[in-house]
Amino acid sequence: MAALIDFTTAFNGDAAFYTGTGSTQLVPFVFPVAVNGRPYMLDTKSGQFQRQYDVRVRDSVDQSTEPGEAAINPQGLWRRSQTSWHYGAGQEYADTADAEAYRFNSSKGLDVWTRGQISLLRDTTLAYASSNTNLYMATANSKIYGTEGQNVRYTSDWSTFTTVTGTAASNIYSIASDGYNVFYSYANGDIDQTNAGISTSSAYITGIEAGLLRYVKGRLMVAGQGVDKRKIWNITTTPGSTANNPGALFTHPNTDFSWVGFAAGQNHIYCAGYAGNKSIIYKTVIKADGTALDIPTVAAELPFGEIVTSLDGYLGYVLIGLENGIRFCSSDSDGNLVVGPLIVTGSSVRSFAGIGQYVYFGWTNYDSTSTGIGRLDISRQVATNQPAYASDLMATGQGAVLDVHEFDGEPVFTVSGIGAYRPHDTNLVSSGTLETGIFRWGIGDAKFVPKWDIRTEPLNGTITLDIANDSGSYENVGIQSTQGSLDSTFDGFETKVYEAQAKFTFTRSSTDSTVGPVMTRWMGRAYASPLRSQIFSVPLLLHHKINVKGREYFFDVDEELTRLRDLIENPRIISYQENVNTYSVIVEDVRWTPVDSAYSHNEWDWDGTCVVVMRSVR
Repeated sequence: MAALIDFTTAFNGDAAFYTGTGSTQLVPFVFPVAVNGRPYMLDTKSGQFQRQYDVRVRDSVDQSTEPGEAAINPQGLWRRSQTSWHYGAGQEYADTADAEAYRFNSSKGLDVWTRGQISLLRDTTLAYASSNTNLYMATANSKIYGTEGQNVRYTSDWSTFTTVTGTAASNIYSIASDGYNVFYSYANGDIDQTNAGISTSSAYITGIEAGLLRYVKGRLMVAGQGVDKRKIWNITTTPGSTANNPGALFTHPNTDFSWVGFAAGQNHIYCAGYAGNKSIIYKTVIKADGTALDIPTVAAELPFGEIVTSLDGYLGYVLIGLENGIRFCSSDSDGNLVVGPLIVTGSSVRSFAGIGQYVYFGWTNYDSTSTGIGRLDISRQVATNQPAYASDLMATGQGAVLDVHEFDGEPVFTVSGIGAYRPHDTNLVSSGTLETGIFRWGIGDAKFVPKWDIRTEPLNGTITLDIANDSGSYENVGIQSTQGSLDSTFDGFETKVYEAQAKFTFTRSSTDSTVGPVMTRWMGRAYASPLRSQIFSVPLLLHHKINVKGREYFFDVDEELTRLRDLIENPRIISYQENVNTYSVIVEDVRWTPVDSAYSHNEWDWDGTCVVVMRSVR
């Protein structure tokens, strides 16, 4: 008769039948499987010994009133696309929960503002060349005035320039206009004047160290320089007359404080300045009798380290230029500023100009090859006080953008040491680029992106598509180049990726510099390849006595069932051994089917099959 072996009996001097650990050495040498370190025989005749993978993608239902990408069969290729770009740049990740459908990461040379399409911007032309570093602008009637060195010049057609005679032998510091009269300060501190009806200069204010000039809410505001850098003035002297040593509106108590800008808000005039790494925006209001301004009080304080470089107002909003970006502000009922998020430019913003729904701003050295301007769309807010923005007109080369101005309904900007640029009359830029945000197709798991599509208006020029996978370098996917074509489909890469970013390069027509490609849609189609769990269905033979290889083993069936059920009631990761392989699993179901019974010692004993369903943990 074979020896009786239970859980406490060693087997032929080898491993104990159950050691109390998460695995047992009895598998595979004696038993075929073990659950949580307890070995079992299999009921292979039950037909329930199975292993499979869970489904790759669950079925879904699109319950929206109009069909969209969610209506496409999720078992096929997953789609990510864009059909408009009018919410601007600055979105690094494109398909997270808080992402905007019409935003992208960055662009250059592209007009993104027409809803439903993207196209090349006009090129720029050097309208006035100058090696000076004090190139500032103002407009009066139909003339645009510019400063350079000790001179003021104006033009109405960008071909004929007239020099204002009688300016002082001192470099000009700043210029402003009320629409007819033009005022300009000098490095020596005086302020002179001219107007749109003459071409001569005359004295206006003397006896102070005047610096920055701005005309806001019908008043000429002046910030001091040099020994008067702490002072601001509200000049009310009638144009055409001369005043000496007018009284300051306010002298800042901090001896290191410098004023850098003025702006008109809804009901207040704002004044900006800084000392060290602390910037403050003050507010003042016109007295009820209209004769003067109230003493300024604080309207906003910027975070430490943000140094204000300019201030401007447009349609009741206030724009703050910083050494590294822009903040857009609205005001509350008391005139205090509600400051928006930082829009990072990476360089000092020194000037703004409003035209229609847009505000243009200086974007010095946008990249290593160009300097120019950016554009804000104040009609589209991607967050509270955060307008949509993108880069705009650019000039080849490097240099500080000193001033941005509107003339004839178009932006004009000056670059230190180079001159003034305006949009070219007809020519588009030779090429432009757009980088999308990073797409993950809604999951962090791996995927393949085998197809990319572009749709355009009848093609003029070319559009090149490059893809960067997992923050790698861009690699070319294809070029849409057939003139007059409407769409192209390109094969992606066969490598498995987690995320991808697209770059589109637009190139104008090789035969006509006034036309270029217009893209209306792109799409990337991905196949999700997530890590998938294995589902184990294991029929355990639970009999009180089992013969294995000629030896008998005894089981307490009720005890084994209690242990297995505990893995459901107190779920945890355990080991499942099958032959020579071991898996980390969670038990999902325990199904007990008795097939035989016996009555002894006043209780029933059951023999049967227990099907344990487990899911691998990956």
